[in-house]
Amino acid sequence: MIRNIGLFGLFIVGLLCVLVPTNASSSLKQLEARPDAPGFTLRDLGGKPYRLKEFKGKVVLINFWATWCPPCRAEMPSLQRAWQKLQGEDFIVLAIAVNENPHAISKFMLAMSPSPTFTVLLDEHMDAARFWPLKGLPASFLLDRRGRVTYIMHGALEWDSPEVLDRIRSLVEEADVGATD
Repeated sequence: MIRNIGLFGLFIVGLLCVLVPTNASSSLKQLEARPDAPGFTLRDLGGKPYRLKEFKGKVVLINFWATWCPPCRAEMPSLQRAWQKLQGEDFIVLAIAVNENPHAISKFMLAMSPSPTFTVLLDEHMDAARFWPLKGLPASFLLDRRGRVTYIMHGALEWDSPEVLDRIRSLVEEADVGATD
């Protein structure tokens, strides 16, 4: 896990961002054991707080990204298309901008066509990211309805590919047993 990453650590994460290939044929790595996701409270661009625990009972896609990361930028359109296809299916996307200022994120979002409609959260000081097993950016974690990490993806992915959408839908269709524990 990343702890007190500092400037050198941020450099390494940035370097990994460039070295981790954008590959449409990459796939989600399914975990045999489903560990509980580390909790967090982060704010969106409007200042509204979001707590991960509030989303128990839904399938959650957490995507750590940055505007300066080419693979992150490349996967954003497919993330938006997946969100559009899965809205209303007990599914939520939380795109967490790592070590970015709100102005840079807003400018990036406005420049995208179409602009993302999923939730974008700020992790300006890596308060949340340090507790997740990031190996570079982008890094994504797909949580089941109980808030357990079920799939991990390091690098960019075509989120709207039929294979990935089927995996997300299969998590949505799983029984909601214990989601309110």
